[in-house]
Amino acid sequence: MEEPMGIVPLYVWGHFQSADNRDRLVSRTEQPVLPEVIEEHRTHFQRMQDQDSYLMGRIVRVFRIFKGVYCPPTPRHIESARLICEWFKLPAPIPDARLNNVDYGQFKGQPSSVMKPRHEYIETPYPGGDSWSQCLDRWRSFFKEVLPPYNGQPVLLAGQSGAAIRMCAHLCDGTKLSEAVDLELTDPKVPWVYFYKF
Repeated sequence: MEEPMGIVPLYVWGHFQSADNRDRLVSRTEQPVLPEVIEEHRTHFQRMQDQDSYLMGRIVRVFRIFKGVYCPPTPRHIESARLICEWFKLPAPIPDARLNNVDYGQFKGQPSSVMKPRHEYIETPYPGGDSWSQCLDRWRSFFKEVLPPYNGQPVLLAGQSGAAIRMCAHLCDGTKLSEAVDLELTDPKVPWVYFYKF
């Protein structure tokens, strides 16, 4: 078996809450982050800055390890990524459509309970949408094209959807796709740090 030539540490940071997230609906692509959620996070960050500027300064310096920041180009994802970059004085996030979530098609805006388990849509597309294999093809293309120049340097995947942990689990950890797609963002056992080897 051929030894990998390089490695890129990946850190995943999810997006902030949209109205569909709040209402437990399958998220629609065009939904932004709720304005009150943005304000709440800004206020909280400013409070931490006011209470201990030395500590926050140290944290900001730690975040300088990230040499690239990437996000999906849809509203709630890019808004979240921009806010994270603003807080930690990171370069502006680079949107890339290959990082989009799977397209849930006709289920968007519906209660998530109406869908069959995600592993039922590995090869079969959601009605009017994508399959998880199609989503994987996009993510694999992003990994192969974008990540190798960052060899040895951490990359932040900011403002991400649930697809991020699922695709990273498969592409980085070798988890079977049928198992990876059933991972939940809310599961404390799910890691947020991955290592892409190429």
